[in-house]
Order: sequence, then C-alpha cells, then structure tokens
Amino acid sequence: MKKSLLKHLTAFCTKSTAISKTIPTFVSISVWVSLSAFVLPSSAFSAEKDVISYYPSWDFMGRNGLVNPKTIPYDKITIINYAFACPQKDGSLAPKKSAADARLLSDSVDPATGKTVPGSSLIGMAHARGVKVMLSIGGWEDTSEFPQIAADPQKRARFAGACADRIREYGFDGIDIDWEYPGYVPHNGSPADRQNFTIFLQAIRDTLDALGAKTGKRYDLSAALASTAFAVSNMEVEKVAAVLDFLNIMTYDFFGVWDPLSNHNSPLYAPAEGDSTLSVDHAFRLYHDKYGVPADKINLGVPFYGHAFAGCAGLHRKHSGGDTTVCFEPGNITYVEIMKRMNLFQRHWDDRAKVPYLIHHSGDLFVSYDDEESVALKTSYVISRGARGLIIWEMTDDYFEDGRTPLLDAIRRVFRPNR
Repeated sequence: MKKSLLKHLTAFCTKSTAISKTIPTFVSISVWVSLSAFVLPSSAFSAEKDVISYYPSWDFMGRNGLVNPKTIPYDKITIINYAFACPQKDGSLAPKKSAADARLLSDSVDPATGKTVPGSSLIGMAHARGVKVMLSIGGWEDTSEFPQIAADPQKRARFAGACADRIREYGFDGIDIDWEYPGYVPHNGSPADRQNFTIFLQAIRDTLDALGAKTGKRYDLSAALASTAFAVSNMEVEKVAAVLDFLNIMTYDFFGVWDPLSNHNSPLYAPAEGDSTLSVDHAFRLYHDKYGVPADKINLGVPFYGHAFAGCAGLHRKHSGGDTTVCFEPGNITYVEIMKRMNLFQRHWDDRAKVPYLIHHSGDLFVSYDDEESVALKTSYVISRGARGLIIWEMTDDYFEDGRTPLLDAIRRVFRPNR
C-alpha cells in the first residue's frame, strides 16, 4: 500500500472493465452539528471497531522524527500495520529500511547505563496501551516477487517461515499481505495468481497456527486488497475471505492525475462523472453483496492525503498532470500540507460523492482530498453497514507538529463519542 500514484494499475483496470456548493475554507462547528443526521445513536457505536493505521518505516525520520514510538497516538487506533517487509526471490524477507527496523522494532538503550530499556520499542509501547502491531509485507514498489513465490511450494514454505521468524523476533501480532495485485501483469502477475494467492495465504495461515499452538496465542492474518471489480476477479474471494481474519480494502486512488479529467481520490458514493463503480460504497457492496464476505471482516480505506491536479480549474475538468508547486511528491499532498496551505484555496463540497475538494484562488489548481467532514461520514458508513472498521494510509499524514490529529479525532468522535 503506497500513496504514490497508481497510474499503471488504474489504466489497466479501466481498460479491462471497458475491454456545488461553495462553503467556507475551514469546517465550522455547524458542520459537525449537520453530521448528526448521518450518525447512528450512541448505542450503535462500538469501541471494538478497528482503526488500523499504516506506519511507513522508511519515513521514520520525517519531519525530524516527529511521529515515533513515543508520540504515536495509540489511544486513537487499534492496530498498527508496520510497513513494509519486502519479499525476496527465494521467499525470504528483507526490511524496507533496515535502519528503521533497528531503531523502531528493538528496545532502546539507556545512554546513561548502557542497558536496554524493556518495552521501549514501537511494539512494546503499543502493547502496553492495548494496541496490536502487524507486519505488513509487500507494497506497490515491492510486490513483484509474490507471483513466483506463491507458485513454488518450497518458496511458499520459506516465506511463511520467515513470517513466523519475524513474529518470534519482534513480537508482532500477525501478518498483513500487501500483494498489489494478483494477476497484475506489470508486477509479474498471471492468471495462475488467482488460485496461487489462496494457496499462498493458506500456507501462511497454517504456519501462524502452528506457531500459535506453541505460544498459546492467536496470530492475525490480513491482506490489503483491491477495490475495483476487475482486479477483485483475479482472486478466489470467498476462499480468501475464509482464510483471512479480516480484509483491508484499499478504497482510495479511485481517480488521480493519471486520468484525463480531475475527479475524487476516494468518493464515498459514485461521483457525477467518471466510472460509477469507483467508490467506497461500491467496493463494500462488491465484496459483501456479490462475493458474500461477512461485513464484520471488511475494513474500508481512508486516505490521509490527496491528489493535486495542475492546470485545472475545477471538478471533472482537463488538467496538465500532477502539481509540483504545493506537493513534495508530484500530484500527492498530505492532509498536513493541505491544511498549512488552506489560505490559498476555496473549499467546495460534492454532496453526491460526499467528499470535499479545493480550487486554488488562481483557478489553475484542483485538489481532491478527505477532511474531517468526509472522514466522519465514511466512519458512519462503516457503522451503518456493520463493517469491521477502517484502514488508514497513513498516520504521519495527519500528524501536526503540535500533536494534533484532526482526521483520527474525527474517526474517534464517531466510533467512540463518549470517550
């Protein structure tokens, strides 16, 4: 799961499936009052709803190490997916960033005494606060070895064993597989992935169960999964759902700067223009209604970032590609970056898709993003549908220098209104 542009995948899926009102810049208190129409009574809320946030290990020193094991808002999440470990050709695993693993996954050393400080690792601190930590493996940039590993019994066994080794070494609570995506040719995919993905997951499940029999603990197994109908057809969804403890559906990057017209990154409902199957609601119904996946196994994705379209004056309009004037990465902008630049934009609301968007005062920059209002509505949607919870890409994008986490707070206000 990577927030960078999924240009090639989107084009692939698009070809395969075929072959307003203006409101003030900042969300006022009245917006939250208006949300009450969408929120269920407090008796329907559950403190057991999952809030799963990815932690990008390669960015552990971002903004001078602002988001670290001591500052992570553990009280606002239930699971941290530590991203990523990388599958190797022989089925073994390598860290995405070895320096991060050494710093974050091991207990620190007291410089005064030279002794290890027990419980000072990310996992130790999370466990002390009742939060699980799972090892996420793969991601957009490191997924191409999955097909050949899944096809080879010896490599499958080595991979599953490596997962167990990481759990024993660091104390992870489970494994999250981020194979993007079975059957996707540019990532070495083929039709054989459809069955092999199931076999691959079962091998991991069996190994985790064997480990659990020795330790007396149940280890979770999840997977980050596609949200488009064509990509989903490359999996044996019913069998996959039976093997996994829960399914993390990546309901973002539906539209982006790779498309000819500007559109929403993560619309809750189908936008007025563009592929009507690309929305959070459609993705949920695809898994639940078409394939029969139990709602309480489904986590829906919320992006803490947006897409910025250069040379674009509005929604559903032509553009000149990913912006580089307000983005550190072309076309991608975090929620923190957006909020720091809100004086440059006018906020608008798409009442059909239930998401906001921004138009630069110059009229030549369009930003699709999620804010507190849209995140609250998606959280309420999870409750109304009986889904398990939410996944977030990713926690540092919502973390301000003063410790504020507005989007996480919006989720908590809906899931746990009395806390």
